[in-house]
Amino acid sequence: MASRAPATIRNVAFCGHSSCGKTTLLESLLFKLKAISRKGRIEDGTTVSDYDTQEKAHKHSIDLTWVHADVKGTTLNLLDTPGYRDFIGQVYCALPVVESAVLVVDADEGVRPNTRKIWQILEEAKIPCFIVVNRCDRDQARSETIFAQIAGELGSRCLPLTLSSGNGSKFTQVELTLGNPAPSSAARAASDRFLESVIETDEALMVRYLGGETLTDEEVREQVKIAVATRSVFPVLFTSGETDIGVLELSEALRAYAPPVTASRGRMMHSPVAQNGEKVPLTTGLEDPFCAHVFRVVSDSYVGKLSFVRVFSGTISHNENFLHPHTGKLEKVHKLVRMQGREQETVESVSAGDFVAIAKLEGLKTFDTLCSDKKMVIDHLPLPTPMFARAVEPKNKADEKKFAESIVKVIDEDVMVRATRNSRTHEMVVAGVSQLHLGVLWDRLKTRFGVEVITREPKTLYLETISARGDDHYRHKKQSGGAGEFAEVWLRVEPLERGKGIEFHNKVFGGSISASYVASAEKGIRTVMERGVIAGYPVVDLKVEIYDGKEHPVDSKDVAFQKAGRDAFKLAMRQAKPVLLEPIVNLEVTFPIERMGDIQGDLNRRRARVVGADSTGTLETLRAQVPLSEITDYASSLGSMTGGQGTYSIETSHYEIVPVSLQQKLVEAAKHEMEKED
Repeated sequence: MASRAPATIRNVAFCGHSSCGKTTLLESLLFKLKAISRKGRIEDGTTVSDYDTQEKAHKHSIDLTWVHADVKGTTLNLLDTPGYRDFIGQVYCALPVVESAVLVVDADEGVRPNTRKIWQILEEAKIPCFIVVNRCDRDQARSETIFAQIAGELGSRCLPLTLSSGNGSKFTQVELTLGNPAPSSAARAASDRFLESVIETDEALMVRYLGGETLTDEEVREQVKIAVATRSVFPVLFTSGETDIGVLELSEALRAYAPPVTASRGRMMHSPVAQNGEKVPLTTGLEDPFCAHVFRVVSDSYVGKLSFVRVFSGTISHNENFLHPHTGKLEKVHKLVRMQGREQETVESVSAGDFVAIAKLEGLKTFDTLCSDKKMVIDHLPLPTPMFARAVEPKNKADEKKFAESIVKVIDEDVMVRATRNSRTHEMVVAGVSQLHLGVLWDRLKTRFGVEVITREPKTLYLETISARGDDHYRHKKQSGGAGEFAEVWLRVEPLERGKGIEFHNKVFGGSISASYVASAEKGIRTVMERGVIAGYPVVDLKVEIYDGKEHPVDSKDVAFQKAGRDAFKLAMRQAKPVLLEPIVNLEVTFPIERMGDIQGDLNRRRARVVGADSTGTLETLRAQVPLSEITDYASSLGSMTGGQGTYSIETSHYEIVPVSLQQKLVEAAKHEMEKED
């Protein structure tokens, strides 16, 4: 297949809240444009986009999917993104490689929390946007009401490019507002509003228009393109993916007004090794050096690894080389495929602006930049921090090696998953967006790689410190059997300010202990600090002074002073009123304002301190500081309290002393856990 001319390609992301009909709408669009011969149904698991086993089981999108169609000589590369907030990372993957987006809104449910979130992301990314009010054929559809809500919440620049004939069974057609040779009075009024908003974006056209001059159709079309590209206008269209009404009008709008792939959109890239952080514009020409961006990776035990890329400049062909961004070596392209959902079509080459999947190339990750001769990085939006964490291990010990290999593969597919190995708790902790999100991950481990896992809440990383001074000593003496051991250490401890760490001071005078044995005692003390004294947690924020002791000319040795130092420290610390410290996080939670009482009551129960609040329209945002241990289940609780309309974020703040009423319970629980391990 020959490469496509960049000017004829439109790359568009379809986004929207859950159950707004994006996948069905795309299926209708592919069918009407003859890209597929049969229209599939979500209920039957036969759509082009939702082909994964889990998507068929859940009956909603989980992954970003690439489909394509041609309309009047223009290629539409379309990315279907999931509507559930749990899989929001896929939206962040799609936006760096498209020039425009379609935001789909349900004609019954209207603007929902995830609609607002996606609108915010599109705004941050400065992505031109078309808004589609879909499922207008439903009995509960309220097209006019929903359009008023869109204009009220998303802005007055959202203007109808088509009008609905009605709702439910009355939705039989749509009417164009712009370029309609025989418009109805409603279409004429809507056209005037649209035209005025477009002309306002060009002063010279506005002067001519206000002077009574008639603008040509070509001038209007060109200015609409500019208005859409600069986010001065957001065309609104009405559709039904189920009945195919309004779908061809949508495809024509994307063909005529969506920015081409040659639009740079101000994208920048930079060298990862440059000291000055200087950025350079990302070029989009056929003659420019090859540069591409990875927007999805898939690992499958049957088909191997596929890396989905958008070529920004130059071309890439079968058997050509590019620089691997992680190894720094040249890699040969063995197979290029064009995707239609799951279906693959082998291609020989791909040029600037187009999408392609590179088969069986290991080591590539989402957001990697591929270049022909040097390492570069294309910027993308910062990702939100995943909040929902679980400690995970293989259910069967025999699967540990297979688990270690497969968990890396499934995590590489999802930019919203983080995995860390906690050196203090010895747990592998995997964090994602929600329980549903991680549940999909565990299911993939099982179905693709045959690994079942056990999950639990990760251990909270408490710390130990002291709240007073302590002073004690310990004599270690061993005389029976073999060489003797002797060491005596006197030391004192006192608290330091939070975050100061550990200080050691040698205050020995007169040579009662040589400097090398003081160092041995310190070594022993540090091993105790790692394991803790009262509950098995690391010790922080205190000063240790070794000020006296005794040594023996024959029996004193390194190991003896390590032992003496350890026990002297334990005794001194127990005198110094030891306390536990718990991690405190900054919590920001946004929710419908009518849920204020429920949210505040719940935060009080979690020992939170509210530090600020803001209101925006119908939403309230509270900022609070709360112990990390109290919000391990916050995602599910917030969803229950707000009907799924609440969102939150956390970031680490500081450590505070655990209340006395809770400390003894934690100490007893830690002792019980250590006894089980012994």
